[in-house]
Amino acid sequence: MNANFLIHTPVQSYTAQKKQELGSEKSEQSEQLEPLRLSQEELSTLSGEEIKKKQEEAALPPHIQQMVERLEELREQIKEEQKLLDELKANDTYSDEMKAELVTQKLEHIMGMQNQVVELTKNIQEALKKAGISDPGILLKALA
Repeated sequence: MNANFLIHTPVQSYTAQKKQELGSEKSEQSEQLEPLRLSQEELSTLSGEEIKKKQEEAALPPHIQQMVERLEELREQIKEEQKLLDELKANDTYSDEMKAELVTQKLEHIMGMQNQVVELTKNIQEALKKAGISDPGILLKALA
């Protein structure tokens, strides 16, 4: 004897189904309405800052761009050397006499790099004059 048993599910009313559909649509909408978070890089890309920067760099002749890059490198090296100097001053493993000598050497090295920055800045100014670049924005960007 084969018996087919049907399992019946309760019948939902039409309004109950609509409420469920509306509820799911609202949850989908709330998911869609969450604010987007953009990184600083994405914001600068959208605002066109990167394009402006590239255009300003393109406005400089290649030899001046190289000088500006070297200037930035020197400034970074000075920051690193100053950090090393601070660490050296805080270090107690050396005798006072040796520590004083090392600090003096490090200071002389930093001062030498700062002199290079000054000379390079002057050279950039002269190169900009020779190239006929007088736009204040480009001048400030190159020397900042």
